[in-house]
Amino acid sequence: MSLQDLHKIQTTKSSWHDFVEYSIRTPFYTETKAKTQSLVEAIQLTLFHDYLSTFSEEEVKKFLSSPEAFHVSAESFVNILEGVRYSQEGYNERERAMFLGMLKSLLRENKPDPNEGVEELERYHFYRCIIRFCSDLDYILRVYEKYKTYISQGSGV
Repeated sequence: MSLQDLHKIQTTKSSWHDFVEYSIRTPFYTETKAKTQSLVEAIQLTLFHDYLSTFSEEEVKKFLSSPEAFHVSAESFVNILEGVRYSQEGYNERERAMFLGMLKSLLRENKPDPNEGVEELERYHFYRCIIRFCSDLDYILRVYEKYKTYISQGSGV
């Protein structure tokens, strides 16, 4: 394992941690959690909302009005991890093993204790949803449809 590989994995883990902490504190998450009464659905919608916030307003409008355009973008997003998830040229076995180890450690570190509060459960489900979001195109497309339905009902944020 090279220092560069280790840094790449640690940077990903740190970025995901920061992203979760940011997302938990957004008004969108607070509102969505209250409206949906579903922790996992609120997390899915928040992750999707935060993902869309990385695009320009024009791109967001295009994605929300054109499922085909969104599909192309989502497919590109999922393929960023192709070398550790799936690649026609084959896996980078060392990087894949490190990445999968990072995923396991994230889930283990955030596994909710039945005696703990909702915060631990939230973080655990955020990581579970991020993992699926980054690796499963069908999952992203299902959340995309949920999001469009949710915002059509009048999100105030």
